[in-house]
Amino acid sequence: MRYLPIHQIKEESILAIPVYNDSGSILLNANTILKRSYINRLAVLGYAGLYIYDDISNGIVVTELLTEQLKRNTVNALKSVNLDACRAMAHSIVDELLNKSDVSIDMVNIAAFDNYTYIHCLNVAVLSVIVGIGMGLNYSQLKEISEAALLHDIGKVSISLDILNKKEKLTDEEMKVIRTHSQEGHDIIKDNYMISGLVKNAVLSHHENEDGSGYPRQLIGKHIHLYAKIIHVCDVYDALVSNRVYRKAMNPADALEYLMSNCCIMFDINCVKKAMEFISPYPTGITVLLSNGEEAIIVQQNKIYHGRPKVVITKTKEEIDLMKVFNLTIVKILT
Repeated sequence: MRYLPIHQIKEESILAIPVYNDSGSILLNANTILKRSYINRLAVLGYAGLYIYDDISNGIVVTELLTEQLKRNTVNALKSVNLDACRAMAHSIVDELLNKSDVSIDMVNIAAFDNYTYIHCLNVAVLSVIVGIGMGLNYSQLKEISEAALLHDIGKVSISLDILNKKEKLTDEEMKVIRTHSQEGHDIIKDNYMISGLVKNAVLSHHENEDGSGYPRQLIGKHIHLYAKIIHVCDVYDALVSNRVYRKAMNPADALEYLMSNCCIMFDINCVKKAMEFISPYPTGITVLLSNGEEAIIVQQNKIYHGRPKVVITKTKEEIDLMKVFNLTIVKILT
């Protein structure tokens, strides 16, 4: 199977992974033959892409980190600002990830723009738990960081989509509004006695930088809790590699370079190292552009260096291990 942007999916393609609506009900089952009317309707509903079966991707196996039901339930909990449900979903995320034999991250962001904040929170929670596992956090700590990461942008619920999705550069006043979200998020959860002080602190502090240039309290590295440091790295990474209304997604390898180049300025170096160790920048089944101009599909991850996976050329079906062919690189994900 492979993932294709919705505008590239042809009629009569076979759906590989079920499509769910926001309430968690199945819209289309796996193995459905896609009519043009189905594809058009999904595009209108905001689905950015689908996993399909075809000859070129035969044998490619994509393992979902989380069940679709958990994803949808988590988004709904965030939308309703149901803190008890959010905590339950955060704990379920930890349990599902700990049950995976391979904890390296391999995700595709298929969010519609209006749902971006919620999908982003889900992605950051998954990323943060994966990095937390890599850093040796225990079960209780993983549940706490999952809660904090899932709730880290909850303060944005009060910010207008006109600002969040603005295509043009934000004004100084609009930036001030955006920068209130960490404090607003903290205020939303501060009186919930079921949420620990460390979680509340991480929500408040996830935009603090190592050199003290962050917000809202301009803390320096030694005064920033580990949860906030991990969430900061994962938050920025997911934001960079996601399509937004005002810019295209950054190439994941370039996003990782951005993290590295800002170690000790914005980010904790140990958190960045663990993120690079466990994040697979090019998800299995995704189509990419190679430096020789050829399009290729990611076939298999390389566990030693995630930036150079195995690929298959779409035109010739030639399989190439980028760890063995050093004169080829991935230029970008095709979306």
